[in-house]
Amino acid sequence: MLGAIIGDLAGTKYEYQEFLDSKNGIINVDRRRKIFNPNTELLTEESFISDDSLLTIAIAEAIIYNRDYEEALKKYGKKYGNKPLEKEGFFKNAFSPSFIKWANSETNENGTSQGNGAAMRISPIAFLFNDLKTVEEEAKKATIPSHNSSNAIKGAKCLAGVIFLARKKESKDNIRKYVTQKYRYDLNYNLEELQEYNTFNGTCEVTVPQAIFMFLQSNNFVDSIRKAISIGGDTDTIACMVGGISEAYYGIPKDLRNKALKLIPKDLRKVLIKAYERKKLVNEKEEQERN
Repeated sequence: MLGAIIGDLAGTKYEYQEFLDSKNGIINVDRRRKIFNPNTELLTEESFISDDSLLTIAIAEAIIYNRDYEEALKKYGKKYGNKPLEKEGFFKNAFSPSFIKWANSETNENGTSQGNGAAMRISPIAFLFNDLKTVEEEAKKATIPSHNSSNAIKGAKCLAGVIFLARKKESKDNIRKYVTQKYRYDLNYNLEELQEYNTFNGTCEVTVPQAIFMFLQSNNFVDSIRKAISIGGDTDTIACMVGGISEAYYGIPKDLRNKALKLIPKDLRKVLIKAYERKKLVNEKEEQERN
């Protein structure tokens, strides 16, 4: 959960320029690879959360307070989407126009987006439920309200499953098999080629397998986030998805965790803390069941 938010915090300052560059047919490989310079800090005082973090917390809130996913998502969409973000060098709003329209709708009609917003917010489900089948079922339930399309449901279920398997410390080989055999995602990428040719794309079909590949190529939590940002495109969402997996598999360095928590508004931080309290209970229950 916090790992996903750290990915978002780290990626937001790159996303808008990547978006503009893609519109203009530009790929700045040097800028992308500067993220590997150890002097390039992942988080600074200027780092801020976007829709990735807000909706991750919305899903966590729905789980810990036993609320409907649609209710929680619309609540956050209305609260944070109906006002300008006012961040220099970023989009005018934290959410896409289509999500804001859906959040403000008074009907119960599901959105049909294929966007990666379905997967970026899914990590709490993988941390707060006890078995893979339930994780996949809950991921589908959480996706349908705003992203009721086969590609979005597939992306959310797959990413939630990967985070759950990472949490269970499954091997990277087993995680790769789960992705390629069950969800039929092609993970045959090359990191250098992605850095040189990847363009901005906001769909699950493109970015979910990219994020999983970045995790599989990584050596630790920080390395995974740097690699995610280095391929450009939708940097905050790719890094957000990678961060969720990497937190489960590697854990988060203490200094980075502390720095991230200071950057999260107090009311949102309170929800996140409660989510980790719930996670502790989930872990204790699992331990009792094993014994």
